[in-house]
Amino acid sequence: MVRLDPTDQGILYLLQRDARNNTTTGIGERVGVSSTTVGNRIAKLEDRGVITGYVPILDYGKAGLEHHLLLTATAPVDDRSRLAEEALGVHGVVTVREHLAHHRNLELEIATSTRDEVEETLSGLADLGLDIVRNDLLKRELHQPADNFGKEVVDE
Repeated sequence: MVRLDPTDQGILYLLQRDARNNTTTGIGERVGVSSTTVGNRIAKLEDRGVITGYVPILDYGKAGLEHHLLLTATAPVDDRSRLAEEALGVHGVVTVREHLAHHRNLELEIATSTRDEVEETLSGLADLGLDIVRNDLLKRELHQPADNFGKEVVDE
């Protein structure tokens, strides 16, 4: 586990809020350090695996992918990790979460343009050996930073 001081926590909070529109100068002003320090801290957080990437949050409907679903699946426990990675290769799959459970141990998010593509995605997942046990149409998803990562440092 990586220990994070208040400066790292404040940086992470602001990046989670809006990585695209926060500059190192702006972050530095909010957490009380120089922009160089912010840049160095971000690089170290990336190197240590705390920050694993920067992914935009999409409105799939506005992007032409009106069929946005959450699936719950069961994979054989011994194959769960491999199948989770392979599921990302199936057309339409955008996110896979792996759970430490025997049943309902994968959660998948899919986004497709057509109903036929949904069926194609479901078929591809079944071909991998996944048993889809729940299928929900997603209406809306909301996000916020983890409150324990620096909200108090930036005084919002």
